[in-house]
Amino acid sequence: MKKPVLFLSVLSTFSGAVQAQSSVTLFGVVDAGLNYISNDGGKANWTLTSGVIQGSRWGLKGIEDLGGGLKAVFQVENGFSVTNGTLGQSGRMCGRQAWFGLNSRSVGALTLGRQYDDLVDFVQPVTGATVSGLAHPFDNDNLVDVIRINNSIKYTSADYNGFTFGGLYGFSNSPGAGFASNRAWSLGAGYVGGALTLGAGYLHLNYPNSNAIGAVTGEYPSVVLAGFTGAVTREVVWGGGATYVLGSTKVGLVYSHSEFDSTAASLKFDNFEIHADYQVTPALLLGGRYTFTNGVVDPAGTKPKYHQFELAVDYALSKRTDVYLTGAYQKATGDATHAVLAPDTFGAGGSFAPDASSNKSQGLARVGMRLRW
Repeated sequence: MKKPVLFLSVLSTFSGAVQAQSSVTLFGVVDAGLNYISNDGGKANWTLTSGVIQGSRWGLKGIEDLGGGLKAVFQVENGFSVTNGTLGQSGRMCGRQAWFGLNSRSVGALTLGRQYDDLVDFVQPVTGATVSGLAHPFDNDNLVDVIRINNSIKYTSADYNGFTFGGLYGFSNSPGAGFASNRAWSLGAGYVGGALTLGAGYLHLNYPNSNAIGAVTGEYPSVVLAGFTGAVTREVVWGGGATYVLGSTKVGLVYSHSEFDSTAASLKFDNFEIHADYQVTPALLLGGRYTFTNGVVDPAGTKPKYHQFELAVDYALSKRTDVYLTGAYQKATGDATHAVLAPDTFGAGGSFAPDASSNKSQGLARVGMRLRW
């Protein structure tokens, strides 16, 4: 009788060790809130929307220990609207992320699939968007990740005394002359040491959204400004930023530059951001951000400009659940006019974008709740 009991005890211990080496985790975020918009097409409006501080989502991520510091990894992540139940990211089932690969403790990770570019990985964490959830005008620099990269192979280094770096290439999946059409690549680097965090990144797109199988499909930002016409043939974005923690206060600076070229015109944006967060108590966080965006449209020579002010208050009810209040005010100056929505490409015509103001100023107030697991 003692031998079977001993055998079962050893087997149970071994089984527990094997299970500890491999795991699959279910995770998610539900974010919903009530908004007041001061000018929505000329009138005030109240709306109930999903996913502002964080997009509502659920997903699975897993690890299998292969030994010698090497692991097989994967992540599939769905985006959805909690207010109406629809899929996000142009109706994709796993539109936020879908990738798998290998991760070496000493070398880094190599992954394949639908992934974030390195500008998002390294620069987004040092922006004020991590508290307010709001983008620079039109998300012209992709720092709230409107765009994900399909058909991509991505390398992210191991942590070398706080320093990390990476690169990504997204294939067009088209043969011959089409190989360069709708492809993408990016580079990035970051450093975390004590109170200081640094991040820098670069993103390059060729003929985005020009086919249905390439690196960027169905999600390309669709904003037309006076004087800019034609489908985008090239987009380049680069930027960098830093945060520094002083006791209960974190301050940050970010700069980004974006360029959109068509066969007829070019559009450029420079974004200058300063932000600060103050941890009043372990549960209460205050945040503020100001962004100045300077645009240039050639050959028209128009110069749209935008001032954007944001305030946020976040209160944690528990480790997983919080309530928040966000306020934002944007003032358009210079040659800026209202935004126009155009299907898939710049300059394809359209109508007033959702939530666009009929004049050069607009205010937003939102009270919301978020649950993470």
